[in-house]
Amino acid sequence: MDTLTKHYFDKAYEMLKNYIQPTYQQLQQRYNLFPEECYVEQIDDYFYLTFTYPRVVENSFEVLEQGLILVYDKEQIIADMAFSHGTMHDVLHSNDIFEELSLDSDWSFLQHYTLCKMMFPDYPYPLCKSNNTDEIDGEACFFHNAYVTKRYRQQHIFSNMLDNAKEMVLRNCYQSTTYYAIFSLDPDIACYGEDTPKEPYIYSMKDEPARLLNKAILEKKGFLGVKLEDLEDSQDGAKLWFALLKENEFIQEVEPV
Repeated sequence: MDTLTKHYFDKAYEMLKNYIQPTYQQLQQRYNLFPEECYVEQIDDYFYLTFTYPRVVENSFEVLEQGLILVYDKEQIIADMAFSHGTMHDVLHSNDIFEELSLDSDWSFLQHYTLCKMMFPDYPYPLCKSNNTDEIDGEACFFHNAYVTKRYRQQHIFSNMLDNAKEMVLRNCYQSTTYYAIFSLDPDIACYGEDTPKEPYIYSMKDEPARLLNKAILEKKGFLGVKLEDLEDSQDGAKLWFALLKENEFIQEVEPV
């Protein structure tokens, strides 16, 4: 791990150590072996720390990882993004992933439900409760949070975080694959930095304009906005907006110069 990456990772770990399961030593050993899983990239005047660690392990295999992106203006966090990633095959077939996302929060359960129902409508939900063993191609990304401090907006920071997350999700893919992603479109809530609220967010219809704004922003990035109540078997009265993406990707290997 280079000096710059270590500096920002140490800052992040000190702040998040009560929430990250692996120890600092375990993560250091991991990133020494796989430096692509923790790196800092400077874009314009800001430093983007991107790193992942295991979230669900099944039969000694990591089937779901947690990803975090923290953007720093020198020493101050100005943006953050959290996501989970697994292969689409594991997301559909793994009971452990289903239970992890279902028990984590209503939002993550509904993300799993919406992604699977919209992208694979011919399969029963949840597929992990059936005897189906079909092979499913692709990588799935669940975006749990994304926020840019208000006074730092209009600088492409959100787009840069989207790109960094996608690159991390596809880092082990070669040639062609399919990239699936989903956002909840509730108002942006800062997890860290100067805009962080003291109270947790509570769903309210007064925030519908903010949801529609987020929908418009993500549709410019190729996502499709969908209202949960429009889906078959959705909860009665639910008015939850999500944005989904399905892209066919071709990863071209570049030889080192």
